[in-house]
Amino acid sequence: MSASEVLLIAIRWAHALATVVWLGGGAYATLILGRQLREEDEATAARIGRATGAEFGRWLRGATVVFVVTGVILTADRLSSRGATTAYGIVLAVKVALALWMFAIAQSLGRRRRTKPVSGRWAELVRTLGSPQMLLWLGAIVVLLAAILKTLYEAQLAK
Repeated sequence: MSASEVLLIAIRWAHALATVVWLGGGAYATLILGRQLREEDEATAARIGRATGAEFGRWLRGATVVFVVTGVILTADRLSSRGATTAYGIVLAVKVALALWMFAIAQSLGRRRRTKPVSGRWAELVRTLGSPQMLLWLGAIVVLLAAILKTLYEAQLAK
């Protein structure tokens, strides 16, 4: 195994670990911690929510940096080979767009805790499209798109 292959394995591993932080941490925060906090009194829930939100936010920011750096490297590697087809490029573009949407939701959720809630005509749509639940669904779709990309790439190489 060459040094560049070892490096690509390490980069893929880092990309996968960032996925675990995003989806695993997000699922825990949304599905478990969120339910638990709704059962607490408002002051306790706010204190725990701020503390866990701040800590999880640091992990998300680090994972986002890892995603961007490793994603650029992995994209350049794949697009520079014969396995990259038009279909591959389209699926990759959709995956990147959804990942950017996820990053925007995470940023918005962090800000939402520090500012007054959105109100007005589009408030419900904004809350739905930028909700923690939407973040989890998008993450699941991005993982599915990654599996599709791998399949498209390997099928092209097998030809």
